[in-house]
Amino acid sequence: MHRLLTLMALVAGTLLPAAGAFGIPANAAPNDPSGIGIRLVDAPVELRDNPRALVYVIDHVSPGTTIERRIEVSNNTGAPTDIAVYPGAAVIKDGSFVGLEADTPNELTTWTSVSAPRLTLAEAQKEVVDVTIAVPSDAAPGEQYAVLWAQTAAGEAEGITQVSRVGIRVYLSVGEGGEPAADFDLESLTAQRTDAGLPTVTAVVRNTGGRALDLRGTLTLSDGPGGLSAGPFPVRLGTTLGLGQTAPIAVELDEQLPNGPWAAELSVTSGLLTKTEQASITFPVSGAGETVPLSDDGVPGWWWLGGGLVVLAAFGLGVRFVRTRRLHSHR
Repeated sequence: MHRLLTLMALVAGTLLPAAGAFGIPANAAPNDPSGIGIRLVDAPVELRDNPRALVYVIDHVSPGTTIERRIEVSNNTGAPTDIAVYPGAAVIKDGSFVGLEADTPNELTTWTSVSAPRLTLAEAQKEVVDVTIAVPSDAAPGEQYAVLWAQTAAGEAEGITQVSRVGIRVYLSVGEGGEPAADFDLESLTAQRTDAGLPTVTAVVRNTGGRALDLRGTLTLSDGPGGLSAGPFPVRLGTTLGLGQTAPIAVELDEQLPNGPWAAELSVTSGLLTKTEQASITFPVSGAGETVPLSDDGVPGWWWLGGGLVVLAAFGLGVRFVRTRRLHSHR
């Protein structure tokens, strides 16, 4: 069983809108000070350096294993409140982690139980709830997703009940042996302008590893017109990639930025894994500019193209040299 470390209260759960299917921001947002809150209380000691594991339930276990966590539910609604605590199914699609409606089940939610499915909390009261995930011995290998929800339902008007819920993501990998390695490729970079003329850079990211990814990062520009440099600019948060999935990430830049050309360096991180790529980009006057392919080893795509041309030229010269020698030898 994992040894657990207790997390600071500043590591908050994720505030989510009312019931429905929706994406959850990649980074935890502070709980609504005027609503209900939820946060992870502890995480495995061996994952202490992984910022994702301090916010979400992330683990890799063998079939037949039982893991435990604690979550804290709080009430800041200004009045005593009844709160339901339960697991719900989630999926990753279109670059987002999506909690499904209500208590939609999947295999992971059927393995998950909470010590207090119903809470009645006074204003400003907090309650710790134990979470147990018991993976059956015949569980199939793979990664599954869920959300631990805390939910309130406010008064009914004209047949409509207003439901609010906040949740913590669960990423559980099941399989024998060690945890599958996380990995990804940065495939291409495109400079473009929005309809409002704002310069942006979009990068296509492919998950090539064995775990889901929550992406964040920065873009830095250098060697611009007149030797200008700019950044780092943050990658727009909220992109999550499931196994084998591909999605774009975007960086919004300063509207005063000259078109370039610029030497762009993009650094993207998920958990403890960071990839960095460089490329030369120029912002168009409008619309999308040229898409620059990126290699998967930190070398810009244009370098490989240039290197390939050099190799072809050298091969051609070599062939010509051999033919010339043969002609001379036959004279």
